[in-house]
Amino acid sequence: MKIMMFVISAMVGMSARAEQKVTVYVNNDAVPGSDLQIAEVRATEIFSSAGVRIEWHGRVPDSGRLPGGAIAIRLDPQTPVLFLPGSLAVTRFQGGHITVFWDRIHRTLRPAPPDVVLGYVLVHEITHILQGSDRHSDSGVMKARWTDRDYAAMAYNALLFTPEDILLIHDGRAR
Repeated sequence: MKIMMFVISAMVGMSARAEQKVTVYVNNDAVPGSDLQIAEVRATEIFSSAGVRIEWHGRVPDSGRLPGGAIAIRLDPQTPVLFLPGSLAVTRFQGGHITVFWDRIHRTLRPAPPDVVLGYVLVHEITHILQGSDRHSDSGVMKARWTDRDYAAMAYNALLFTPEDILLIHDGRAR
């Protein structure tokens, strides 16, 4: 009963809030364009379910300065073997920078194709910045370590945000 009340209050809170826009710049030196496009579409759909609209852009502006609140993502083609082994990305909260380890995503066989996994990695890391936290959930998109079952759910668009994750996204953006 308590969980149901939490879910209902989260949904009511979501409907009362205006959609939030987030600007994301992607420096792509690794991913085939069609794979990146599929990943961005998937990420856009997932964030839409949380009342967040992602505005995708190419490379960071020439000045190197991000507009206020914008996020910069670098898709890395070659990750040093000993750097954060097992991780698919890393987020630096200072300045809103994310590095995605594309080589680790596309070289590992999973129940979901690499372009779909990339979309979920983008969502996971952007969410850390939006929430202003490195916290993880017990299930869903913000789980610390995805299992084969989670990757299979990704293939069917079925790995979702928890209601708590959605609340934390909006609370983080409000701050």
